[in-house]
Amino acid sequence: MTRTSDSTHLRLPLTVRAAAFLFLFLGVSFGASVPFVLAHLDRHGELPMTFGFRALAGPFEQLGPQAFKALGWTFVGICAADVVAGLGLWRGRRWGSRMGLATSPLALALGAGFALPIVLVGVPIRVALVLAGRRSLG
Repeated sequence: MTRTSDSTHLRLPLTVRAAAFLFLFLGVSFGASVPFVLAHLDRHGELPMTFGFRALAGPFEQLGPQAFKALGWTFVGICAADVVAGLGLWRGRRWGSRMGLATSPLALALGAGFALPIVLVGVPIRVALVLAGRRSLG
């Protein structure tokens, strides 16, 4: 297996760069914010309000607090994996695309269960971008 050189790293197609950015953006955004939502739920027994909406208030809320929290922490783990995948993609690594494609169905399902429109839009876009640029990866 050969390592991607710095010059190849700089010549990654825009599709791969954009996919990497989406993996990093969604992973960091939700991976960093969901623990605060779960802590608020623990302290106050309800979901916090953000931008006029209750954070993470989707179908998963009907499963009860324990299942909701377990799914929330699962989402945090998927977000962490998405950050790792995004870093790999940014560096032009094929394993980053494989990892990202593996986490995307889970991220999409969790995004639907928590009613997160940005995840429901961003995940299919990042998958399409990875598939469009994967031949350029080392």
